Amino acid sequence: MQTISQNESKFKSLGEIFFDVLKNNLDPNKIAMIDKVTKKQINYGELLDQSLKLAEELKALGVNKDELKAAFIHSKPKVMFTTQDHFEKVLVLREITDYIKNQRANCEDDCALLLNSSGTTSFPKSVVLTQRNVKTIFNYLKFPYIDINTDNVLIGMMPFYHGFGLMLVFGSIVNLSMMVILRKFNPKDYCEIIEEYNVTCLQIVPSIGVFLAKHPMIANYDFSRVKDITCGAAPLGLEVQDALEKRLNCKIRQFYGMTETSGVITLVPTGDESKIGASGKPLPWVDIKVIDIDNNEEMAQGGIGELCVKTIQNMKGYLGMDEDTKSLYWNDDYFRAGDIGYIDKDGEIFILDRLKEMIKYKAFQVSPSELEDILNSHEYIVESGVIGLPDERAGELPMAFVVKRENVDLSEEAVKEFVAGHVSLHKQLHGGVKFVKEIPKGSSGKILRKTLRQLIK
Repeated sequence: MQTISQNESKFKSLGEIFFDVLKNNLDPNKIAMIDKVTKKQINYGELLDQSLKLAEELKALGVNKDELKAAFIHSKPKVMFTTQDHFEKVLVLREITDYIKNQRANCEDDCALLLNSSGTTSFPKSVVLTQRNVKTIFNYLKFPYIDINTDNVLIGMMPFYHGFGLMLVFGSIVNLSMMVILRKFNPKDYCEIIEEYNVTCLQIVPSIGVFLAKHPMIANYDFSRVKDITCGAAPLGLEVQDALEKRLNCKIRQFYGMTETSGVITLVPTGDESKIGASGKPLPWVDIKVIDIDNNEEMAQGGIGELCVKTIQNMKGYLGMDEDTKSLYWNDDYFRAGDIGYIDKDGEIFILDRLKEMIKYKAFQVSPSELEDILNSHEYIVESGVIGLPDERAGELPMAFVVKRENVDLSEEAVKEFVAGHVSLHKQLHGGVKFVKEIPKGSSGKILRKTLRQLIK
């Protein structure tokens, strides 16, 4: 694991870094962001001007850096930013708001961002990311990792309060790129942006990958300018990745990361080959170990276990949960990611599933993601979600929720037989199949298995 060279940014706050970028921009009239639907836009000169005005207003209100925290219940904010749609809700919340006491700390260790974890398996936690954490991400928000530059056009579709979406915004600003905002995924609008703005690089999540690989409308648009696709937030299945690469004639680089590690921690550089299904290699300043989930011992190469991460990108901790934060470290400085995977002989990372989401069938561990990948490869299946159905004898039974294409004849038995033809006995859908209209997902595109479990109660 390499250390990151220190430069003058070490002595600057994030605010100073963004200010310098915008102040020294040679083209203040360049569009920074434009809304695909409303066509409202803001250029970089206006972005600088409005940011300075907002800073002055906050100073006038007596708000300092330690009070700009956005998770309501945990941080008791003094200022909240909202849209007109949610203004009335904020007025109600304001009645129970308390004030935060001022605290001073070294700039590098100051809280820069407070982001909520995804909460796919439990209640979301507030993740404290420092100035140092966020400044480190600028090292991967550029060539040769996520190639953001002045000539690129990014699609701003991921929520900006989510780690992935917010990091892309930061990358867009520091590299003076243009971002086209799509507030909610709409297949037609998404495809039109790619064609109209000659998008060359896509940053996607697996649900968008399934859409691009399988939806017939893709054939109606020109995607020939797309030369690089990166995918994260959850594993993209083998079948889907292979189909997508063939359809768009473009290699896909999967990456791995989480809110607690300030986003991306594994990704191969642009132009490097990565195996189908792999999530790349650790970034130069990241070290990853795999430990046995039963005895916490480090595993040999190729062993399947829990990933543990050591990096300057690791969060400061969970807000107000110091003891819980300490318990999540292995050997003091390796953060236990809670993901199951392995490292192959070439150093590539393979993510199998979340530890908490693994299905315990008798003495076996069954990965929902593996079964979803198989299900999604079926020509009549649009998407799927798999959970463990509680069972007294077996522990849990693999059960699938399936969205099938319109006007097709697909039975539960046919789905079960299809899966059985691809897996061993313990991975088969012993819990059955339930057809639904949609698979519930969070803002980052991850399947909400908690919601799926509620459908069987």
